[in-house]
Amino acid sequence: MADYSSDSLVAVRPFTRRLDGDSATIGDLDREVFLAIPVEGLDILDALAEGLTVGEAARRYEERHDEVPDIEDFLAALEEEGFVGAADGTDPQPAGAGTAAAPERRTARRSWALAGLTPETARRLVGRPVLTAFGIVIALGLVAQAADPAIVPTPGALFYTDYFGVLTWATFACALVGIAVHEFGHVVAARAAGVPSRLGIGNQMYFMVATTDMSGILLAPKRRRYLAFMIGSILDLVSYSVLAGVQWGGRHGLYELPRWATLLIGGVMLTYSTRVVWQWFFFLRTDGYYVISTLLNCRSLMADTQDYLYNLTVRFRRSAHRVDQSGVPRREMRIVRGFAVFWLTGRLMFLALLFTVALPLLWKYLEQVGLWVVGGGSRFSSFDFATVVILAFLVDGGGVVLWLRSLYRGARARRARLAAADAV
Repeated sequence: MADYSSDSLVAVRPFTRRLDGDSATIGDLDREVFLAIPVEGLDILDALAEGLTVGEAARRYEERHDEVPDIEDFLAALEEEGFVGAADGTDPQPAGAGTAAAPERRTARRSWALAGLTPETARRLVGRPVLTAFGIVIALGLVAQAADPAIVPTPGALFYTDYFGVLTWATFACALVGIAVHEFGHVVAARAAGVPSRLGIGNQMYFMVATTDMSGILLAPKRRRYLAFMIGSILDLVSYSVLAGVQWGGRHGLYELPRWATLLIGGVMLTYSTRVVWQWFFFLRTDGYYVISTLLNCRSLMADTQDYLYNLTVRFRRSAHRVDQSGVPRREMRIVRGFAVFWLTGRLMFLALLFTVALPLLWKYLEQVGLWVVGGGSRFSSFDFATVVILAFLVDGGGVVLWLRSLYRGARARRARLAAADAV
């Protein structure tokens, strides 16, 4: 750690800021690292960037706020995140006491950045005319469904009675395109707000999902944040509405759709409607969760809720290791306690689905594989059977593996954090 004695100069890396009540979010867009600090901490950073020593910055802070800051611990925390560092030389520079060396950029595995998309292009793609057109298409889709409720796909839409293997693969391909458009929408909206973003692959509990890392959206105004979180659902609803219109036209004699097309459109519509519902499960880190946490002004609602529930379990395990939540504002803790009930209900529901639906289904597939190997019969053709097995293990099996790995990493990170707290 650098020396932060009173006569030391400190190099402050360039950062972007956003004020939000009594806190401020600072971010290094180049490294995609963001941190929430008390708004008064900006006075210290600005003073150090002007070339003042640590002691001079502390005295300025004391004059403005009538309080002595714990400046060494504050700077040590900022150094750990790469926002400050030791200055080279003793001459204050116009832009600060020097430039802290840029720490290694943090990038997630299995992620891709679309560097060629400029903010200007992105703003045109999600501008008011485009969003108005989206709203009209969605409204027309709702009108079509109201006029002919038979358009709405049923849960059995994916169990194709004809052309099972071919239509299942076609649905899977259409779903991949839809997911790509959804995530690309997040990237565009984030770029329109002037922040970097990247596409990746992750999991929501035991389901494999595509993700968009746009941490920098925390620095954007609320209006931009809402759009960035909701644009994926909007695009899914637009696609769903277009397909609903196609189905309506076929059913009402505007043109004739072959049976395979009618079946395929119904199945793809079901994938869109299912994804939209999924996106608004607030107890997971979904689009809807980020809208709610932004609306409630809770910087880390999910993490604080998980720490709160962990602290409750400590009482039953007679353990002295607790996560310190004294820094969470009182208002946010009230929200966390209420959200904890919703979080538990949702997680228990999904665990029930895992053990009653997902795992038994995977077991049946394994059983059928065994029957096929020994020459047992199956109601599917070889192609249909291969389709079911490959997709089940690719999507469901991959999601379970990623989920178990995330649980392990989360538990290991918490143990490390508690051990570090005990060592202080």
